[in-house]
Amino acid sequence: MKRKWFTILILGTCLLLNTACSDQFLEEKRDYSVFGPEDIFKDPNQANAVFGSIYKKILGKYNSPLCGSDILMRQDQDNMGGANYMLTEELASGYPIGMTGNNKYKGVHHKTTKAGNHLGNPHYWNYGKNSTGNYNNFSKDVLFPSIYLINCFIDEIERYRTQYLDDTFWDRLKGQAIFARAWLYLDAVRLFGGVPYYSTSLEDTPSVDDRSPRMPIDSCIEKICADFQQAASLLPPKWDSENMGRFTSVAALAMISRVRLYAASPVFNASWDNPQSRRWKAALDAGLAAEQAANEAGYGTSVNDINAWDQMFYAYAAGSFNPEAIIMIPKNSNTMYDATYSNKWEKYIRPQAITSASGSGFPAPKQMIDLFPMKDGTRPVAGQNYDPLKFYRDRDPRFYRTFAFSGCEWPGTTKQLWLYVYKYGNEYRYTDGTPGDAGAQKKSKAIVWKMSDPTVAVGSEDYAGTDILEYRYAELLLNIAECYAATGNSGKCIEYLSRIRQRVGINSANNYGIGNPSNKYALIEACLYERRVELAYEGKRSWDMRRWLLYEGGAGFDPVLAGVDGKNYYNPENAWGLGWKLYDGQAGRANYSKTNNILTMLGLNRFSGTKHVGEIWGYDLSTPQPTESDPLQNNAAKLAVPHIKKNMTDAERNAAFDKLEAFYTSNSLVTQNAINAMGPKYGMDSGTSDSDKNWLFSWRGWYYVYPLHYDLYDASKGNTWLEQTVGWMVANANDGEQDGTYVYCTAE
Repeated sequence: MKRKWFTILILGTCLLLNTACSDQFLEEKRDYSVFGPEDIFKDPNQANAVFGSIYKKILGKYNSPLCGSDILMRQDQDNMGGANYMLTEELASGYPIGMTGNNKYKGVHHKTTKAGNHLGNPHYWNYGKNSTGNYNNFSKDVLFPSIYLINCFIDEIERYRTQYLDDTFWDRLKGQAIFARAWLYLDAVRLFGGVPYYSTSLEDTPSVDDRSPRMPIDSCIEKICADFQQAASLLPPKWDSENMGRFTSVAALAMISRVRLYAASPVFNASWDNPQSRRWKAALDAGLAAEQAANEAGYGTSVNDINAWDQMFYAYAAGSFNPEAIIMIPKNSNTMYDATYSNKWEKYIRPQAITSASGSGFPAPKQMIDLFPMKDGTRPVAGQNYDPLKFYRDRDPRFYRTFAFSGCEWPGTTKQLWLYVYKYGNEYRYTDGTPGDAGAQKKSKAIVWKMSDPTVAVGSEDYAGTDILEYRYAELLLNIAECYAATGNSGKCIEYLSRIRQRVGINSANNYGIGNPSNKYALIEACLYERRVELAYEGKRSWDMRRWLLYEGGAGFDPVLAGVDGKNYYNPENAWGLGWKLYDGQAGRANYSKTNNILTMLGLNRFSGTKHVGEIWGYDLSTPQPTESDPLQNNAAKLAVPHIKKNMTDAERNAAFDKLEAFYTSNSLVTQNAINAMGPKYGMDSGTSDSDKNWLFSWRGWYYVYPLHYDLYDASKGNTWLEQTVGWMVANANDGEQDGTYVYCTAE
């Protein structure tokens, strides 16, 4: 069993549903179909099991770094208007398997938007369609029913703890429950803005006919941080081997750092550009406090070279302490249990040529391939220190642990991967093992293999027991670096960024390649850049893009106002700076424009109005091959390429690259844009219809924080006293007056 405590909790929860065992059950006048609170809370094992049901409820389906859980909706495939990881530069539409591009975000300029109807269930804090009179009913598996369950659990602990006299046990169980409550509220606030906050204190307990208003963001943040602080006071910094993976005091303090950082960022903080901002100061203090606690407990000690960096994701056995894992989601490989307790990452990332099962992995867009630093830490600049045709040469050590490409041997197997396209008849084929013409669509010259676990056998990808590192020590260092950047402390910012790079073996010259950013904005951009590299594909990027308004910089972006000749697409440059915008010059917010906004300050390009680019290796694409199989499968130059492994030395890797390039050049393989080489349907964000050919990502300003669902907000539901989120419309239209009075971005 991969995780003993987690398995016991789940089994214990199931036991609660069964008939109790008793030799005298016929004489006892009692219903044994269920246990009552007095049965549960006089037995620590049963109380533990009940918390297991809560844990399962909020984290049970968190089955990979990019596929979230039921209630904690961080990167869920079915929430947030589609797969949220597709809303970044990391992955294109169509991935993982079975996902398709979400037309709510396509560059179709006439797409209508009704307040909230782009957001899949669950809606807001309750299921709107059943909330005909009171939005606070507890009938559905969403935020407040879960909060209610947790609060009842905490109350029962206090009521029955005297029946089993072990204050340490009860305090730790209570601390885990409070931690879970704060985490739920954090994700709710990040997605929806202020919500009513119900804790177990008397002033927070709602009545049956409660009409609690939406709290200001600042108030929610303080409540969340107070919960995490209380959890920290009750929890140990580490657990023993039987309980590894439970929430800890270090994790609680680290979560305060995450909360404070989000609250200080532009999405919530109209004073973000003030180096004296009290929110940035609070975020810095929280980060430093968490770092001190982590260091004292022995966290952050394991990663001292690139191999240790790679192995932190999989090399720690059940019950052993992983110093990089501040929050770890335990997973179980035992197939007798529900598959939702397994980690599905290997299923998603392994291509068919490796697994002999359906799948093509995660092809990496050109934006990600070109992103990673060079070996010396400097950024790649085509024509200067970087050749995009030889993209694998002299890169940051993390590049070789994040991406696989032609010639690479998949970890834990002896299979060599090849990624190139050839023509067969009027169609194209791809060498990653996916069959037919569809197999050549949305492909890349590299795929993701970060966090690949070599101990997961081929055929066992559905039931991997690899634990998920939800919060790493590196994220804490990056949080602190960003706070120093925002407050203008360049020396300390560079110090913390350097620590990230020192851990992976980048040479120390010129501040580990970071250089000397010239001002506060350049420092912030350097921090966001390092997060893109260090935390790539770990489910963190979309949150960074939200909190820094990186889709359009706060200047507004509205395709409706920039349509092209009445067709279903738009001019993105014209759309930028139009429509509703969060930074509108009101209530202490700056008045950003197309030429002056967060993106222009940081020197970044907008994401809205762009698409993911797929570059491929192509073999003689103008000439159909006589057979459907790979025409180069027995090519001598190809067979001469050594298997390129993750842990090669630089000399071994470069020798293999020489052979790879000999194969490439001797067979006239060409690096090409997939759309240009084969047509629009082969592009990462493209297709054959007119609108799909012109597919452009079109995130708009009002998407940063979602609204009350229209079924809940509608006057006929009796909830007219609720404040709608600012920027959202009640009419089924894209233009005209914006509706909503609840403001989430406030000045200090």
